[in-house]
Order: sequence, then C-alpha cells, then structure tokens
Amino acid sequence: KKASKEEEESDIGDIEDLEHRYETETDEASSEDEFLETAAEKRLRVAKDYIDKVKTTTTLEAEEYDAAQIDRDLIAERLMTDAQERSGKWSRRIASNFAYAIDKSALVLNGHKLPVTCVAISPNGQYLYSGCKDGRLVKWNRETGAKLAVFHGQKKKTKKNPPPNHNLGHSDHILAIAISNDNKYVATGGRDRRIHIWSVKEDKHLAVFHQHKDAVTGLVFRRTVNQLYSCSADRMVKLWNIDELGYMDTLFGHQDGILSIAALQREQAVTVGGRDKTVRLWKIADETQLVFRGGSSTDHHQDREFVEDCIDCVTMIDEETYVTGGDSGALSLWSVQKKKPVYIHHVSHGVHPIALPTADDGDENDEISAIPARPHWITALAAVPFTDLFFSASSDGWIRLWQLRPGKTPGFDLLNVIPVAGYVNGLSVCELPGENPMSTKRDIVVAAAVGQEPRLGRWEKQKVRNVVKVFQLPS
Repeated sequence: KKASKEEEESDIGDIEDLEHRYETETDEASSEDEFLETAAEKRLRVAKDYIDKVKTTTTLEAEEYDAAQIDRDLIAERLMTDAQERSGKWSRRIASNFAYAIDKSALVLNGHKLPVTCVAISPNGQYLYSGCKDGRLVKWNRETGAKLAVFHGQKKKTKKNPPPNHNLGHSDHILAIAISNDNKYVATGGRDRRIHIWSVKEDKHLAVFHQHKDAVTGLVFRRTVNQLYSCSADRMVKLWNIDELGYMDTLFGHQDGILSIAALQREQAVTVGGRDKTVRLWKIADETQLVFRGGSSTDHHQDREFVEDCIDCVTMIDEETYVTGGDSGALSLWSVQKKKPVYIHHVSHGVHPIALPTADDGDENDEISAIPARPHWITALAAVPFTDLFFSASSDGWIRLWQLRPGKTPGFDLLNVIPVAGYVNGLSVCELPGENPMSTKRDIVVAAAVGQEPRLGRWEKQKVRNVVKVFQLPS
C-alpha cells in the first residue's frame, strides 16, 4: 500500500516535477537564454505550459501573470484536488456558497401522465432524462426544458395484448436511470425486470438485459469507465460492460430486496437491503464485501420512539463515506472504519400530522390519541461527490440541503431548503462546468422527480402534478 501511495503521488507531482514533464523543446541558442532566467521566470514559463496542457480557459493577459500567484492559486490547487480525489476522500468545501434564500421558481417539465419515478442529469449538464410509471422515457434539454425525444412504453401482456417486444422499451414502471460519465449511454431499469441501454447522441435503443429475476430498482455508472452496476428486488447486484454491451458478474449477500445503489470511481459499490437493514460495501476487485448494520431508533422524539425498519436509499460522499435514509426519517452518516453509523440525524423531514376525529365518548378519543405519528420517510438522496454538500427529499414538501461538519467531528447540519410539493421519488445533482475549470465556485443544478405516489407503491396519494422540477442554484 505504501508503494502504491508513493506511485500515486509521483503521478501527480509538484511544481518542480512539471519542469521535466511539460518543458518545451529548444535549440542551443534558446537553451543558453534559459540559463539567464530567474527562478520566478522559469516557474512562470513552466506554469504556462501546464495550463496549455490541461486546456484551461483562463483569460488573464500575459502581463497579468504572476509566478507566485499561479503557484498558489492554480497549480497548487489543481495538484491538491487531483491528489485528494485520487485518495478517494472528500476535499472541497462548497456548501457555504449556497447558504442564501433559494428562489422558489423552478423549470417545470410536464410530460408524464403518471407519477415520475426517477431522473438523471447528464454529467455535462446538457440533457435530462426522466422515467415514470407509464414506462415512458423522456429526454429534455436541461436549459430550455424542451422535449427532445420520447421513448414510449409498451402495454403489458394480457389476453387482448400480445407479448411486448422488449427491444422497443419497457412494458412496466421505469424505476431507475443512469447516464455514463462520457455522456454516451443511458441505462434504464424497471419493474419488468429489464435493463435497457440507449444512445444519447443518436436517441436509439442499443440493447436489453434480462438477467434479473425481479424489478430493477437501482442503476449507477462508474465515473472512470463505462461499467454499469445494477441492483434488484431479487437481492442481487449485477455488473455490466456497456462498451461491449455484455454481462460481467453477479454479487450475492443481501437478505431482502436491494432498493438503492451508489458508486464513484473505484471498483466498488454501496447498496442498501431494504428490510434486512444492512448497508453493504462491495469491493469488486477483491471479491469481498463489508456489512454495516442499520436499524437505529430515535431517543423518544416528541414522546415517541421511531425505529428504522427499512433502509431505502444511499448516496456516496466519497469512496469511504456515505449517507443512507430510511422509513424512520433518519439520515445516517457511515464510514468504512465503523460498523455502525458515525452520526444519525433523526426525523430529518418531520412527522405526518394526525387529524383526530371528534367523538362523544371520551374514552374513544383517548384510544385514538394513542395512535403513533409516522415520520416522513426519506425517499431520495443525492450528493455532490467529494464535497461537503448533499441533498435529501421526502413527501413533506421540502428538499433539504445538508452541510458536513468541518474537522474531525463527524456529522452534518441543515443548510437550506427547496420547496417541492409531492413525493420526490428521485434526485439528480450536477455541477455545471464554469468558464474557469479550476474555479471552486460552480453553479449546481438539482432535478427532482415529483409524483402523486411513492416510487414503489400506491399506498398514499397527494394532489400534485406529476412533473420534473429543475432548480439552478447560483454559487
């Protein structure tokens, strides 16, 4: 491990290493001039070469360059960011940039008749995909809200309807969407047990995978390669090579249906197993898994105790830290170093109000009052990877922004809220590329899949529109 760490650091290097990696070829006359350069002039020349190599869009004029400033703000920052992201730990503090009154106005995408169940923004921020319970997949222009393509669902097999042609699309609820990091592929999974692969550029169907034996509930691409991870209610995690459109492997371990999956750039994934109340970190290269036990209970919130019976969703902060949410409304912060959550925020989205009916018999009223309140369970999570900012959603009418605490004290605090009525069945977050790629201040786009009903059932219904709401948060 020590050797690999040294190799990793040597791959990045420092300002002195750049002199050898990016020095331009010169003739004898120019090489003689180089001996007359001062140290600051040489650092300036090397820094300019490095900036050209990484294709930055810095607009400073030549006379405005200062070697010390470049060393401090540009080169040092880039090297530090690269090093920390390779280490897999969160490094950028951006949450404080969004501690202001967020505008309630949103771009509303109205193109689904049934509840919207999932949404995904392309990594370049150009497109947005949404899926719903009618089996339709819709492609949108993220900036204008224009509908670019519609992939219609098919009717289920009945006595009147023939078997669906699965090469054309889903025949049941779409439950998950993922977009590859190179913006080439879209993967969708549904209750029909199928995974469909679509081309982003050509808007056509590429392949269908049917190896799962139950509803496909989660999909995620690795950030570095076009490797797809899927999870299902059949308690299995499957690996796919999308460049080759082929199946790779199956992972077993959960004792209940898997409801959510998350991954970043390493060859590993995190899953939550619903009512088995476990979180599992799959180390795919090592063919091992780490098991973390959930099922936390509140400390008698408002004279009531809420126990976590089901873990519904998960998102990764970095390669070693992740957040889960469940039916008790608790948000749990996990680390690979501990088997139990390092921090729990109970009843994060409040509780359902209880409307008590009137009755003549006082004893009957007393019995009704004993009915326990239900917390708003966490329906969706999303994070800006390798930063201190993540989002949670429920059916209480708010998307909540949370900020990780600085220093060695584990935990997070409520930073801000975004009003959204209805069941938020899915969240997607994207950092927009700025004019200067090295800038730490970037706008964030938040897309919410809003429905009248929960993603996996119909046990409740709210009087809202089935839409996708898009919020752009200026940094």
